[in-house]
Amino acid sequence: MLTPVQAERSGSNPAGNRLRTQAWAARALRFRAVRPLLATDLIVIIIIRDGPIMSRWLNQWGGLLLAASLLGASPTAGAAAPDIRVLVDVSGSMKITDPHNLRIPALRLLAELLPVGSSAGVWSFDQGVTPLVPLGTVDAKWKALARANASKIHSQGLFTNIEAALATASRDWPLGVAGHDRHLVLLTDGKIDVSKDPQASRDSRTRVLQELLPQLKAKGVRVHTIALSSDVDAVLLAEIATATDGWRENAPTAEALQRAFLHIFEQAAAPDTLPLVDNRFTVDASVREVTLLVFRSDAAPALEFTNPEDLHYTSSSAPANVHWQSENSYDLVTIENPTPGVWSFNGATDPDNRALVVTDLSLVVNDLSANLMAGETLTIRLQLAEHGQPIVREEFLQLVTADADFTNGKGEGEVVALALEPANHTFSGAGGAMLKPDIYDVVMRVQSATFEREKRRRLQIHGEPLIATIAALAPGASTGAGVRVTLALDPELVDPASLGGYVVLAGPTGLRDVGTLTAPSGATATVLLKAPVGGDYQAEVTALLTTRTGRSLRLQLGPLRVAVVAPPPVVNATPNAAPPSAAGVSTLRTLLIVLGGNALLAALVGPLWYVLRRRGVPSKGVSL
Repeated sequence: MLTPVQAERSGSNPAGNRLRTQAWAARALRFRAVRPLLATDLIVIIIIRDGPIMSRWLNQWGGLLLAASLLGASPTAGAAAPDIRVLVDVSGSMKITDPHNLRIPALRLLAELLPVGSSAGVWSFDQGVTPLVPLGTVDAKWKALARANASKIHSQGLFTNIEAALATASRDWPLGVAGHDRHLVLLTDGKIDVSKDPQASRDSRTRVLQELLPQLKAKGVRVHTIALSSDVDAVLLAEIATATDGWRENAPTAEALQRAFLHIFEQAAAPDTLPLVDNRFTVDASVREVTLLVFRSDAAPALEFTNPEDLHYTSSSAPANVHWQSENSYDLVTIENPTPGVWSFNGATDPDNRALVVTDLSLVVNDLSANLMAGETLTIRLQLAEHGQPIVREEFLQLVTADADFTNGKGEGEVVALALEPANHTFSGAGGAMLKPDIYDVVMRVQSATFEREKRRRLQIHGEPLIATIAALAPGASTGAGVRVTLALDPELVDPASLGGYVVLAGPTGLRDVGTLTAPSGATATVLLKAPVGGDYQAEVTALLTTRTGRSLRLQLGPLRVAVVAPPPVVNATPNAAPPSAAGVSTLRTLLIVLGGNALLAALVGPLWYVLRRRGVPSKGVSL
């Protein structure tokens, strides 16, 4: 039988023509985030938009040269096998959180799913750290040991020493990121609790964030966390996972543990899978092994398979090449050398059911971030490999289509077509920039007339890491009017100490002021700008930030609009003559009354005196 590659090369089957390009239209965001900047990117932007102030920023940002890229490296066939280390909380609180010890089947599921050839180890922790499954290369012997030792998980520990667990499991990893694929999985239901002294626990938490977390980042470790309780230190787990670009799972009940482990396994190991549609999947000739994971309820009927030859299998009638493992809530069935064709199974459909394959025709994906800011673009690059070597035959690749499906829990999202790049034999495309904040399943698929492959990742699109507000300052006679721009940063997503950039304020008649953004002491930065006349103003913010995972962001916010009241008129500085005082007014009035009275008296008496004198009347007794 021809393999898919041989069939496509022979031209015996035309390529499928499905290529979905629909997209969900999200609201326009108030800021734009782009890929990490090079120094030349920033200089050109400043010259074009703010040439007169370029020199102000050139010294600060001109030397910025960021080699890391949000897009990650190109896909590489034969990349390093993942090294996955699991930490399981066995403190006494688990008696309440996980009374049926469902951590056991969850760990068994993870162990069975781990790819052969990867490295793995399991530790339990309470007041101390105990090896549960020794660190080693995953093979049949390691998986058998993991199945057996999973039963040693208990709920009898006195404390919850997360610091010791993280330090122990990562101690032998040397510094350096290149060439490694390192993952820690932390399952806990509580907070750091190392002693009866609360201060000792607080000190331990501080060391985790300030000492241990930077070491994990320097080693290129992604820490994935599973919170099995509402009482966990959610802030701590979120900061650890986000800072290392790991994945966070909240398992509201112990029954959700298996699915949580599945999602984290797909983040860490990214297995090849076959599409499942209505409990049907198609096996091609290059598939050497299929492992089917089927979740079921207690009332579900026993699982039954139907192969392409219409033969039915159950756990009791499976042939020798079928290995069947049943747990309380799932079946895990591995079929070696499956018959090519369409397979099916009974039961209800479930979005977490999987058909994982070991195949000679595999799909390789570039390193993808698990955490993006709203407005960021995720670029995906896929490459097909045969026996671990990249397929470079263009006549084969031309018959293959590829896409990436972003879907949240409400069925919203977008499908992005991935176009073939003949020069590097990859399929690539970008998406996510218009998606609203949420959790998305990202299914990357390639298909032709003879085969299909999928890989899955989960993606958290976070809300805005920076919120800007603007307010007019009350005008004063001496200070004039002004504007205050306030920036509130989310310290879980970005490092406030990395803040830089500028604010440009534009006002009436071409008025303009520029303020510098500097790192705040907390999570809020303030910039004061001059607004010398009344009128309408608008501010535009250009902020440069570093995410907790080390990516560089350039965010543009605005325009932010505000109306400024004109300042009061300036009073003439020359002093006027002082008005007469009340006492002066009273004295003058008295003087005028006296003088007026005397004048009136003279006017009356004067003529009388003159007449008497003419008549000879003596003036005795008359006094003037």
